[in-house]
Amino acid sequence: MLIDYLDENSKLPKDVPLDQLRLLLHEIRAVAAASHAYSRRLGRMDLAWFLLMLHSGLRTSEVRFLRLPDIDWTGRKVRIEQSKGLKDRLVYLSQPTIDALHAYLEVRGLREALPEQVFVFRHQPLSLSYCSERLRTYGSRCGVHLTPHQLRHSCATLLLNSGAPVLTVQTILGHKWVDTTLGYARLYDGTVAADYYAAMAVVESRLSLPEDRLAAPPQFGRLIALLDSLRSGTLNAAQREALRQLRAGILAIAEREDQVVKVLPPGD
Repeated sequence: MLIDYLDENSKLPKDVPLDQLRLLLHEIRAVAAASHAYSRRLGRMDLAWFLLMLHSGLRTSEVRFLRLPDIDWTGRKVRIEQSKGLKDRLVYLSQPTIDALHAYLEVRGLREALPEQVFVFRHQPLSLSYCSERLRTYGSRCGVHLTPHQLRHSCATLLLNSGAPVLTVQTILGHKWVDTTLGYARLYDGTVAADYYAAMAVVESRLSLPEDRLAAPPQFGRLIALLDSLRSGTLNAAQREALRQLRAGILAIAEREDQVVKVLPPGD
């Protein structure tokens, strides 16, 4: 009797490293600033949908079917209607995305002569393969190879590592289950370490008893050295500020305990 192998779970595409995203953005922006009118229009359009995917987590289909009335310029958001799973959602726009959209609309063409979709190529809405082909073209110039769907993974990763709560990222991406969102994102080691030690400092303070200080004086120098080592990791501004406050608090406690701690001055 032959038994079929179980299907392995399909691996989701990974997020794109920051250095590769920078290279790709530089290449797209160069085309958007080209002297040739046709190339400039194409580059501006590519920059706008690229940032919609990277900053707001839009799917390729959502970019292709986005209509001009869906954009709320005052509220800095777009309404995504009946996308995957027929679930409507609101997606917020970063300032670079808004600027890129405005720059593209300046060269898009007469509104009454074009379809209602925001992005049009040769007077038609974007084809199913347009975004993939354009990313392939840009990537071949700078050595970066990625798919449009990887930009959604990068959006989730960047937001979570910048301090956005996972439920917020889930809402932005339009995921039904939070596990899906967590599967999209990758927490940087520095983010995990900083969050752990900041939380553990609170845990230790809650578990400590008054006699603990008499039995085993805290080794403040080691704590400070550990915090200083975390500053070299990948941290966002909020996490760096949390480390700074935690460091200052430890030094204050050490001063009250009349302990001398030899440490280097904290970095910026």
